[in-house]
Amino acid sequence: MVEARCGVPRRPGLTVLLLAGLLGGIASGAERLMWHEVRLDEQGKLLSWVQASNGPYGLIVRSAWEAFKNIPVQSDGYRTYFTHPTFYGPNDPAHAPFSGRPWVHHPAGLFAMLTDSAILYHAYSGDRVVLARVREMLDHMMSQGTTEAAATWALVPYACANAGQVEYRGADDTIYCDQENHTRCGRGDGVGFLEPDKVGELGCAYLLFYEVTLEEKYLRAACRCADALAKHVRPGDESHSPWPFRVDACTGMKIREEYTANVVGPIRLLDELIRIKSGNTAAYRRARGLAWKWLMRYPVRNHVWTQYFEDVLIYPDYRTNLNQYSPLETARYLLQHPDLDPASRLLAKEILDWVAARFAADSVTMDGIPEKGRQWGAEVVSEQVNDMDKMSSHTARFASVLALWHETTGDAGAKARAFRSFNWATYSARENGLVKTSLDEGTGYWFSDGYGDYMRHFQRGMASVPEWAPADEDHLLGSTSVVRSIRYSEREITYVTFDRRSREVLRLRRAPQAVRAGNAPLPQLNALSSGAQGYTVDPFAPRGCAVRIQHQSDALIRIQQ
Repeated sequence: MVEARCGVPRRPGLTVLLLAGLLGGIASGAERLMWHEVRLDEQGKLLSWVQASNGPYGLIVRSAWEAFKNIPVQSDGYRTYFTHPTFYGPNDPAHAPFSGRPWVHHPAGLFAMLTDSAILYHAYSGDRVVLARVREMLDHMMSQGTTEAAATWALVPYACANAGQVEYRGADDTIYCDQENHTRCGRGDGVGFLEPDKVGELGCAYLLFYEVTLEEKYLRAACRCADALAKHVRPGDESHSPWPFRVDACTGMKIREEYTANVVGPIRLLDELIRIKSGNTAAYRRARGLAWKWLMRYPVRNHVWTQYFEDVLIYPDYRTNLNQYSPLETARYLLQHPDLDPASRLLAKEILDWVAARFAADSVTMDGIPEKGRQWGAEVVSEQVNDMDKMSSHTARFASVLALWHETTGDAGAKARAFRSFNWATYSARENGLVKTSLDEGTGYWFSDGYGDYMRHFQRGMASVPEWAPADEDHLLGSTSVVRSIRYSEREITYVTFDRRSREVLRLRRAPQAVRAGNAPLPQLNALSSGAQGYTVDPFAPRGCAVRIQHQSDALIRIQQ
């Protein structure tokens, strides 16, 4: 996901243009950030470029999804993201919009992100086209990107593919290898190699899509991923994670990298299968226990958060290429599961502080452009040691975890910080929904960073802080259960969750007249205590309200307005 910035030739004179934009002074002299002129409040702190009276983040998500839904089918018969991770932007007029740009493809991680985002957006909007796009991706992965049944890592997804390929078998890493030092190859894993952490992430996507559709083929695919993880788990130690980062699928004996700190994806998959009592739950409990023990003993304590991205050369020292993805997703998990460890909140806060100090610091881009870690009061986050460009998706991830911290603790300072970082992240999106990753115009267009791993963070931020959602619209912002279907009309919202027992948060234009779970009316309460059924209403000035619903007896909810 990253080294395209140094692997693809630069456009002449681009560095000068980007530096002028960063420092302010393109043509008119107005300060600019990526696509837009900078907007500041009376304190000189960053506002979103979107001048919407009812909140900018909903517009960002909707326009980005509309652009993504309309990505055209290419000459090979596939939408671009099936064969390429990156695409050409508007400053490359020789290429059609959204046409693929050659680089190591990462379909497993990308499709997992897009599944996560689409399920959230379906609940938010009622749009089922996004679910149809996910079905295409997951079905393609099962038919064209899965290991053989006879492999030691059997019937699980490969993480990578060569650019342009529709069959995924790992990428030929010699294509983008450092020709002067072949021992440092690794971009794309190598043909026949996979990444177990992505087995966990895409396994989660299969499982979530099963919970939307109730189609057994997705549950079976998720169980196969969990079975492989359970079969190959190991206790791990300081330099060996519970699963290696890159391993050959056929024998499991050829390990190219022994360590990755990204074990939360596999843990989430195992957790959910155990919860819904599917598959070999005894084996899943054992694997989950080993992974959790290792996570809490090593990376959570020593902050060796390395090895996530698939297109990076293998470093001689596994501790070198720190990233922000794994620690922030771990912090999110800790805040969502405070009962797992008495110190969960404290550990999540330590991780947030570590990421802020390490990746929201001043840095230099791959083009040699200096970037501030704080821009107009916003903390702006780099991706990894290998690529310290400030990026919108990672800044939005940081903001979403800060917002969750605020939701969990009531910390007003965290809410303010999240607001500024989210505002910075909006500047990478155009009015037409085109999103780029960073200042880097030459290679800054990614389906992951610009779409799958961008949109979902704004949605999670609005779920944590409902006042950020559009004031003149009705939206389901978040749920503890997958939302299987939802219908919005002028006077009623009806939705069905996977679980009968669930909690939802919505922002509505007006307070409900009634809320029903199945045929039973739910009472309006002053607060939702554990075990209670009912709903609360928190009005916003000047209009709208947050509605929180807790139900235990029925998955069908009707809100009458």
